[in-house]
Amino acid sequence: MQGIEQKMSESNGRSLNSVFRQRLNERKKKLEVALALIDGDGDLEFANLLGDVDAALAKLDNGTFGRCEACEGYVETDRLLADPLVRVCISELSDTQRQSLEDDLELASTIQRGLLPRMSLGHASWKADFVYEPLGPVSGDYCDVIPAGDDLYFILGDVSGKGMAASLLMSSLHAIFHTLVPLKLELSELMSRANHLLVESSLSNQFVTLICGKANGRGELEIVNAGHLPPILIKNGMKGELNFAGLPLGMFVETHFTSSKVKLNPGDSLLLFTDGVTETMNEAGTEFGARGLFDAINGDGFTEPSALIRKCLAGVSEHRGDAERTDDLTVLALTYS
Repeated sequence: MQGIEQKMSESNGRSLNSVFRQRLNERKKKLEVALALIDGDGDLEFANLLGDVDAALAKLDNGTFGRCEACEGYVETDRLLADPLVRVCISELSDTQRQSLEDDLELASTIQRGLLPRMSLGHASWKADFVYEPLGPVSGDYCDVIPAGDDLYFILGDVSGKGMAASLLMSSLHAIFHTLVPLKLELSELMSRANHLLVESSLSNQFVTLICGKANGRGELEIVNAGHLPPILIKNGMKGELNFAGLPLGMFVETHFTSSKVKLNPGDSLLLFTDGVTETMNEAGTEFGARGLFDAINGDGFTEPSALIRKCLAGVSEHRGDAERTDDLTVLALTYS
């Protein structure tokens, strides 16, 4: 996803300011309505909140929005996206405020893990397994496996950005796909509707690279790739990338998606992964890359998807060595049995 984010970086600041201004103006209108309806002690509280909104809008006008009022540093973007009235950075929070934030993150992490597929996956003629390793308490990676009649839907995505804002969008994706899959739409139509819902419910600077596929009992796969890294197909012992992709989700309302089909034989597998795999760096600053991943899964005997994932992670770990992780990492493997 790094390449897309770099292309969007020039307009990102302007887009964020537009988002903040829109949210603040919406909050201002609601407060003005509430203030007109409420009499008594509530007047002062609403008037103070309205003053805070006006002050934040003034900071947007003079270019000081987001500056920490305690240390002259900057407030974290994720916290501003959650509440544009935040005025101090995390380092300036009191012990009580910091503990409250940690409790919120822990709860968010618990909820997010509850949205993951069951660990014992599989459906009809397919076996599936995954590994989900967030860098922090919450993650912007989305991994899902949804049985639907005789078919099995599988989804792997990576939300732009990190932290709480990305995790909230990941939760929205989970709700969107679990609502749309039972409708039994054509895969391209399912993706178009998911994209439309995502655009309507997310920030203007957010998008998702994502692969959605449907597998049937005859070993046939139908896949739509919305700007994500190409999955690796292991077929008859040969390995190759499925190089077809369109635009990411969430960029434009009217986006059309095209599906591709491939037939697997018993024992063939499909490996999907986020860029936390290929962009893993060692201490020398060298990325693992697609070449490293192909080398890691060299060999045969992937009758179990868990074995394929173990080889992938072993290669990543060996390459990274003592270097620190820098991104969320998620891997999903399916094997036709």
